[in-house]
Amino acid sequence: MDLANYIHEAIFEEKDKYVYLYELLWDNLEEDGFVVTDEEDNEIDAVFKAYAIQNIIGEFVYRMYDEVNETGFEDVLEALGTLGISIDQIVDYCYEDPEIDTDDEDDEITVKNALDYLTEATADKLLELFSADDLFDYLFCATYDFEQDFTFAFEDVDEFQAFVDSNTERLDAYKEEYPAVMSWIEQGMIV
Repeated sequence: MDLANYIHEAIFEEKDKYVYLYELLWDNLEEDGFVVTDEEDNEIDAVFKAYAIQNIIGEFVYRMYDEVNETGFEDVLEALGTLGISIDQIVDYCYEDPEIDTDDEDDEITVKNALDYLTEATADKLLELFSADDLFDYLFCATYDFEQDFTFAFEDVDEFQAFVDSNTERLDAYKEEYPAVMSWIEQGMIV
């Protein structure tokens, strides 16, 4: 199975309106070497990081629109199970990384801790690759639903980026309207 295609189809295409945002973020993470999907034995890491991006977007949506943010823990297990990866392999992956808090008594807590850790690491990497202003703009344009302002249907990532770039003044006004969300981004997007 082609892992990159699996991630795009099973995880990123779950919510159509976020597809180009996922693609933009994922491509930059891949280009930087933070995400590796073309080498064997990277399935667990890549799936965790894909769900980390989903968690960051979910947290943004929660902070902007007060919608529920699901952490995706069960989804991670299901996606990895589809790839034929057992819970024991996932737990072994967690124990191999000294940064992940492990629990000898409870594998679920260990896996949840891995998702939390990798979500923070992914947020840190995104802030290395993009400015906080750019992240707000991308997240906002991908998630905003109010018809009177943004009704644009994007054809690809380039069109999405062009739309963001052409609306900087309006987006700056939204940053001023939501200073707590902007502060959350600047402070590391901790979920």
